[in-house]
Amino acid sequence: MHTHIINGVQMSKSVIGIILASGTGQRFGDSQPKQFMKLAGLPVIVHTLKAFQDSPLIDGVIVVSHEDYLDDVWEMVRLHALSKVEKVVAGGETRQESSRIGIECVGDEASCVLIHDSVRPFLPQSVITRLVKAVKIHDAVDTVIPSADTLVEIDGEGFIRRIPDRASFRRGQTPQAFKLKLIREAHAHASVEGIVNATDDCFLVLRTGTPVFTVEGDEQNIKITYPLDLHLADRLFQLKTHSMESVNNHVTLLSNKVFMIIGGTAGIGKSLCEKLRNHSRRVYCFSRSTALPVDICQIGTIQKAVDYVAGIEGRIDFAINCAGDLIRKNIEFTSLEEWQRIYDANINGSFYFAKSLIPLFRKQNSGSIMFIGSSSYTRGRGGYAAYSSSKAALVNFCQALSEELAPNNIKVNLVSPGRVRTPLRFRNFGNEDPATLLDADHVADEIVRALATDTTGSIFEVR
Repeated sequence: MHTHIINGVQMSKSVIGIILASGTGQRFGDSQPKQFMKLAGLPVIVHTLKAFQDSPLIDGVIVVSHEDYLDDVWEMVRLHALSKVEKVVAGGETRQESSRIGIECVGDEASCVLIHDSVRPFLPQSVITRLVKAVKIHDAVDTVIPSADTLVEIDGEGFIRRIPDRASFRRGQTPQAFKLKLIREAHAHASVEGIVNATDDCFLVLRTGTPVFTVEGDEQNIKITYPLDLHLADRLFQLKTHSMESVNNHVTLLSNKVFMIIGGTAGIGKSLCEKLRNHSRRVYCFSRSTALPVDICQIGTIQKAVDYVAGIEGRIDFAINCAGDLIRKNIEFTSLEEWQRIYDANINGSFYFAKSLIPLFRKQNSGSIMFIGSSSYTRGRGGYAAYSSSKAALVNFCQALSEELAPNNIKVNLVSPGRVRTPLRFRNFGNEDPATLLDADHVADEIVRALATDTTGSIFEVR
């Protein structure tokens, strides 16, 4: 059997991920199982599968799904180029049965398996690495995190029986990693014992007398069980930051690509154009003052710019809208014209921008649209009603558009910076302490990082 070495570990090409996705979502309270609900523009299970797809330690993936969704899962595999998925098989009535089916579908040449819940979409690569290293030594490994809460044991009538020392307790997560031979034996042993509804594979291994080692999990590796969990997961995506190291590994994705930036002659847009020219000579920046003038409030001018760039380059890879407007006035003093002007610039213009790009991107079957929002979207404040509400609308617009365009491999994301030192801000606030403001170059760097990240429907916060 061929071997390879990754992260200092000699690996046989036989580490298989088993994704359990056959749940019907009864506790979630929705007609659609939770693993197929949308999170940041993509089904939850797609985010989960991407974690395994991106790991160099995983050689193949088996998805255990409900029989009614087999074709849907295969379609997701195709759309998102999840090439490591080898099989999508029908699961059973219980988690234990689905786990056993997944294990039985693994080829005998495999050495070990990682069994993971499909509704844990935030699995870090570091956890996969720790598990695979540990299972080579310990045969059975669980992923755990400390308990932040006091643990209370109660009796049958609801009274506290004891309060154990939480220092020795952990909360279990997935994946759980096992040598293939061991986990097969554990399931066979459970069948002999008449155990049919175990919710944890480590429990079955312990029943055989085999010790189970533990590795550190991650607090963000949450399990989506209830509707509230999906809202928390959406917020995690909004707050999710990406290390420069991980993005630098993909920065070649920007090399020599075609960029189109609206609002590119001042503030954040100007800095972004300068930054992108370090990656590509094919950067086209437009505003009302450029040779080909573009007004974000006039769809005809946007379409002319799209046609101009596409006519020269034959395509557009990344389109970024940095244009926007701000007014600081209480509602009672804001005229109808002023209100309309802010909405035209901040939300209607984004609609025009997307409308102008979608036909080209659909034809390409690829493309990336980036909007620039504001931290003001999180809460409306006195004097900022038009600005804050239009930026909140932009977030929802971005997330909705990302869902609509995901099947065409078109990514839609938004960068949401805090207060930035720009000419627009100066016109509204005058001279402010620079120490209290973000630098436009810093925000531009974060936009470049976000462009190089493989995600859609995400809100990248810049502080």
